[in-house]
Amino acid sequence: RAAGDRAGPRLPHQHNSAQRLRAVWNELAVPTSLVQAVADLGGPVLLVDDRIETGWTMTVAAKLLREAGAPAVLPLALAVTA
Repeated sequence: RAAGDRAGPRLPHQHNSAQRLRAVWNELAVPTSLVQAVADLGGPVLLVDDRIETGWTMTVAAKLLREAGAPAVLPLALAVTA
């Protein structure tokens, strides 16, 4: 899946932080077709998430975008439910 394009099921609240991180870590990726575009940006990437429960999706997506060459990542959450 593309970073930020998370369509999979959300983990129940009883899962601990390590389990949530593992689930997100293996689920997100920056598509090869976007790596060059991200690296060529002259400014930051605005990373938008509709809802944050634990913050792991946003954290991992931002990490992947930085590794793909984004000069900076600015996170924006529309709602925080945790």
